[in-house]
Amino acid sequence: MNNKIARFARPLLAAGILLLAARGASAIDLKEGEQYTLLKPAQPTDVAPGKVQIVEVFWYACSHCFAIEPKVEAWIKNGKPAYVEFVRMPAVWNDLVKTHARVFYTAELLGKLPQLNEEIFREINVKGDRLDKPETIEAFFVAHGVSKAEFQKAFSSFAVESKLRQAEEMNRRYKITGTPTWVVDGKYVTDVKMAGSEDAIFQVLNALAAKAKQGH
Repeated sequence: MNNKIARFARPLLAAGILLLAARGASAIDLKEGEQYTLLKPAQPTDVAPGKVQIVEVFWYACSHCFAIEPKVEAWIKNGKPAYVEFVRMPAVWNDLVKTHARVFYTAELLGKLPQLNEEIFREINVKGDRLDKPETIEAFFVAHGVSKAEFQKAFSSFAVESKLRQAEEMNRRYKITGTPTWVVDGKYVTDVKMAGSEDAIFQVLNALAAKAKQGH
C-alpha cells in the first residue's frame, strides 16, 4: 500500500515543486556562462508571434533523461508558461542513438507517442530491452497494439527518414554533445548541471523563456 501511495504522490509532489519554480522564475538572476550559454550563431525557430520555443534534446537510453522525465511531464502540465511551445527532439550522434530516434519518430507518425513515450523509456531503462534491432522494436510496438504491417510501413517511411535528417541537422546546429539539453528560443542552451538541480532547471527554463519573450 505504501508503494502505491508513493507512486501517486510522486507526480503530485513534482507538480507542486514545479509550480513554485514557475512562480519564482522572475526572481532568478540569470548569468551567461553559469545557468546558460549563448548558442552562436542563434538558430531560427518556427513558432507563432508571441510564442517562445523550448527544445529538449534527449535520448531514450540516457538514465538522466529517464530520471527527469516525470518532472518534465509535470512542468508541461503545470509549470510551463502558456506562451512556450515545447518540442522534444531525439539526439542522433551515433547509430544506437539514431535507432532510438527512429523509434521516437515512428511512434509519433503512428500517433502513439503520448501513450508510448514513457513505455519506451521504461522498456530500455527498467526492463533492459535495448530496442536496438528492428525485430525487437517491432515486437515492442506489436505488444502495444500496433500491427506488423503498420509498424513496418512507418519504421522505414519517407516521413520518418525526413524527420531523422532534420534532427541530425538541428543536433549539429545546436552543437549537442550530451543529454538532456534544452535550447530556448534557438539561442539559450542549458542543462541540469548549469541549472544546479533537476528542480532548478525548470525555473531556469521559465526565466530564459521570459527573457526571450521580452527580447522579441
